[in-house]
Amino acid sequence: MTESSGLIRLIVHPNDYPWGKIGEDSLAGRLTKNACEPEFEFKPDQPYAELWMGTHPTNPAYLYSDKSILLSKFLEENSKYLGSSKSNFQTPFTGKKGSGSENQIKGHIPFLFKVLTCKQALPLQIHPNKELAKKLHEEDPEKFPDINHKPEIAVCLSSSFLGFAHFREYNQIVQFLTKIPEIKSLSLEIQNTIENFINQPTSDNLQKVWINFSKLSDNENIVKEFSNRIEKEGIKAFKDFKGEGFNEKEKENLVKAILNSKKYYNGDSGLFSTLFFLNLVELKKDEGIYVGADGPHAWLEGEIVELMAISDNVLNVGFTPDEEKDDINLVSKIVTYKSKSPSVLKLISKEFKSKSKSLNQNTKVYKVPFEEFSILKINSNDELNFFNGPAIAIIIKGNWIINENQNEISKEGNCYFIGAGTETIWKKQNDNEQGEIWIAFYDADAPKEEVGQK
Repeated sequence: MTESSGLIRLIVHPNDYPWGKIGEDSLAGRLTKNACEPEFEFKPDQPYAELWMGTHPTNPAYLYSDKSILLSKFLEENSKYLGSSKSNFQTPFTGKKGSGSENQIKGHIPFLFKVLTCKQALPLQIHPNKELAKKLHEEDPEKFPDINHKPEIAVCLSSSFLGFAHFREYNQIVQFLTKIPEIKSLSLEIQNTIENFINQPTSDNLQKVWINFSKLSDNENIVKEFSNRIEKEGIKAFKDFKGEGFNEKEKENLVKAILNSKKYYNGDSGLFSTLFFLNLVELKKDEGIYVGADGPHAWLEGEIVELMAISDNVLNVGFTPDEEKDDINLVSKIVTYKSKSPSVLKLISKEFKSKSKSLNQNTKVYKVPFEEFSILKINSNDELNFFNGPAIAIIIKGNWIINENQNEISKEGNCYFIGAGTETIWKKQNDNEQGEIWIAFYDADAPKEEVGQK
């Protein structure tokens, strides 16, 4: 496979954040063995949290054929492979000193693709919109390295995945605020905002009460007391919780989330500002969810492919030390305090029926409500017609022959850039083995009823 073919093998690297699973327990870790350069040292006692695939300067991809060449530099000189994305999306990088993008302004694909694996909660976070991202980047380019927003999706790779996303239905929040006895020990200021929200559950009142909960510290005795009680009582602690969001399985997930928080973040008030206010969503294998640019979220446990607009801007307000939390008043300005049920957040997927894109129709495509990207999964032999924009593929399972190149077997962890205008053929080396490939792509011409509006 040569650069002239438009199908280019990449070197991509992991991040070792402490919330990642350890060594071989981490899918992101196991994939590094074929995703990184041959001399990469896998450390079995180290956490592997994410495998980044893209051109963002924070952790960019390189060409496998020459590990000194950034994918972005290659695309800057071979912009035909960016296709329609080059004219449809402006670069989010200014080259501002301290941003890390001083020599990486051009040649970017419009999305950032990841394999993410977590054993504990990521920080409770929200991503700034474009207006705020530009302001924050000007003020602190090292912390906010680009000027882009960051809407994202997650699709489950493990048997199940838990995460908090967007605000619950207001009546569910009211049940937490009225039926959790520990809440009565909180300050008078918080009690007043709780009462106002209960009496008049509006977005303005939700904003005030959520801000107050988010201002609690990472070492709250009340949170510890609550966690200890749940550990003793289990789902019986939620026996009075009724209606949507509180079936037996959902109550079991609440307990699971609380015990996970107790183990890794004992006393962190992020437990209250997620559990009481945000949907606790469970995904099964191949199920997906989206998080809008205005949506607070905290992934909790499991493995996913994660796809977002190209950005590394984030504001953290929970499951993190107090000194590392961002100003909640700043965060509050970009949050939309509207409830969204898990059924609304989940992505619709279907076979890629369009023969103009998938010849053998062994590909599942997801309808994504964002402009910058789409995602599909190949589980058996297929031929994909070209996209009019760039794509990145990662092999999760199996050995594959790509474009009928019998001399080169592609293995789990191998990652490829697919340039605009490049057709690809994917064939399992052994028809009896499991196969799984995920491809993030941009294609303005793909059927909107299948990939979403682009």
